[in-house]
Amino acid sequence: MNLPLLLMFSIVMTAALLLLAVNMFQGDRLQRRLAGRLDRVTNGLVVFETDQKPKAVSPLARFQAPLSSALTILGIDLLRARDYPAPWWLVFLGCIVVARLIVMLIAMVFGGLGLLLWPPMIILIARTVFGTLHARRSTALLNQFPDTLATIVRCVRVGIPVQEALRIVGRDLSKPTSEEFTRIADQVAIGTPLDQALRGLAERSRLPEYGFFATALSLQARAGGGLAQTLETLSEVIRKRVAMKARGYAMAAEARTSALILGCIPIVAGLGIELIQPAYLNILFTTRKGHVIFGLAVGMLVMGSMTMRSIIRRSLS
Repeated sequence: MNLPLLLMFSIVMTAALLLLAVNMFQGDRLQRRLAGRLDRVTNGLVVFETDQKPKAVSPLARFQAPLSSALTILGIDLLRARDYPAPWWLVFLGCIVVARLIVMLIAMVFGGLGLLLWPPMIILIARTVFGTLHARRSTALLNQFPDTLATIVRCVRVGIPVQEALRIVGRDLSKPTSEEFTRIADQVAIGTPLDQALRGLAERSRLPEYGFFATALSLQARAGGGLAQTLETLSEVIRKRVAMKARGYAMAAEARTSALILGCIPIVAGLGIELIQPAYLNILFTTRKGHVIFGLAVGMLVMGSMTMRSIIRRSLS
């Protein structure tokens, strides 16, 4: 089969499966939401159903669990889909294209066997891209969280209710905190409990600090006490955590700069040789052995950069 035709077929099938997964996920989320509302309305009453009939299972529902697992393997979180800079399926198609380019370089060394690395390379690139997007948004939320708590404390001290304070945060603070708290205020306005809405934010952002915030509000609502003092103490604790993380990031600046310089040296040297004596590097692009050497060089450069990045990230964690 023609390779471009095979590539187009693979992209179309992957996009179709992912769109199918989104539709089933949205349907399942709507069913859970309706079931939750029904439980709140019945308030724990036992409901007996008569003339129960076996429920018809949709054929598509059988594939829901495998497709959800596939999305998890790819690093795609549909709960955060609206937070991506572009539609998630478009980002994933970009990952497929990048993975294809990398596999083409690998194929210079290993020939046709390099094409077997395309599926795992797609998974690796997708997890890296979506993981970076998640981490970047979570970091922004964490850095803005102390100011968010300080704003809520000031509002509570002047007599503004917590629900209105959340809406003020969503209106006055910058993104992404403003978007998240506007969403929380809208959820509370339609009857969602405040602690449940905050725990939903903690699940989306994967930040335990928002879980602490939800727990503090829940305990204060049950036991009473000064909410402003509780939130102020929590704000100081989180501010110290953010400052400690920023201090560690600053201490690793030298290591990050060294890694960047070491990664750029081969590229700068290659460009310099190409400008001074172009014929010297032509062997890398015109012969089979040159392709092998070029592929190995690029692979070793990428592996070295990833290793240095991993070491720096572990030292900061």
